[in-house]
Amino acid sequence: MEALYVAEGPRLLRYFQRRTGNSHSAPDLVQDAFVRFASAEHVPNLVNPAAYLQRIARNLLIDRARRAQEREVFVPLEEWDAGTPPDQEDTLVVRDALRRYEEAIAALPERTRLVFLLKRADDLTYPQIAKRLGITLWTVQYHMKRALTHLDRTLNHDD
Repeated sequence: MEALYVAEGPRLLRYFQRRTGNSHSAPDLVQDAFVRFASAEHVPNLVNPAAYLQRIARNLLIDRARRAQEREVFVPLEEWDAGTPPDQEDTLVVRDALRRYEEAIAALPERTRLVFLLKRADDLTYPQIAKRLGITLWTVQYHMKRALTHLDRTLNHDD
């Protein structure tokens, strides 16, 4: 065991330092690898102990990555309280999307735009819109479908 440690210990140390980027935890990982190796029952029968030790080292890194993933906490969006303002890039993306949305609405025919805004901005029902504009319920449905089709085509397929 001592000869294996002298021969493979420095190589494993460099391996862990490269893989983790952390020179402080690498010696602990080397020690863990040798502890696992020494506690394996079939060590005396191994043809290539260095390869087995390398496999243990890889498994330690895999286990470490899994534990790190398990520590990550998922917070649903509705429970998330952003303590910092959005990044500048996010702000620009939102502004661009809003500008495109406003341009798409402005490009609608006047009656279609009015029906759409009464529904989406003023939150009126279709019968209320029909009564206010003096049109049939079917006409309100027609204009809403026309507006939604235009917005979908403009906003989602304009890239």
